[in-house]
Amino acid sequence: MANIKRAEKSQTYEILDLWLRTAVHSNPFIENNFWEKYYDKIKNKYFTDSEGFVYIIDNKIVGFICVTEDNSIAGLFVDPDYQKQGIGTEMIEFAKTEYSLLHLMVYAKNRSMLNFSTHRGFVIDGAIRNPYNEQIQYTMIWSE
Repeated sequence: MANIKRAEKSQTYEILDLWLRTAVHSNPFIENNFWEKYYDKIKNKYFTDSEGFVYIIDNKIVGFICVTEDNSIAGLFVDPDYQKQGIGTEMIEFAKTEYSLLHLMVYAKNRSMLNFSTHRGFVIDGAIRNPYNEQIQYTMIWSE
């Protein structure tokens, strides 16, 4: 896990660029400008209200995970060019060493992330309708 480091304030815009590209790529069922509308809210969530970690390859941030005070994974993103290489798994496993309980929300239509999460030990413990885009999200939990 030598590639995982604590996120630094100077990496804010590189991380937000990664988030935006990954969110659009991974959630094609969400309207085109949804993510841009919530850019500032996301920025605060990832950098003010949570603890973030980056995954770096060749001095480039290719992954990001952040966990809030209440042990919720507020974001887990892997650059689309680096997906399916084990980076997301490494980041989840790292988070599991830092926290004994983790919560996660996954869009019901994002089958890839849903499969990824369940294979990493998360179980669905509820569902809600996202108030911002009306999409169903599963609430998931993992504990040691």
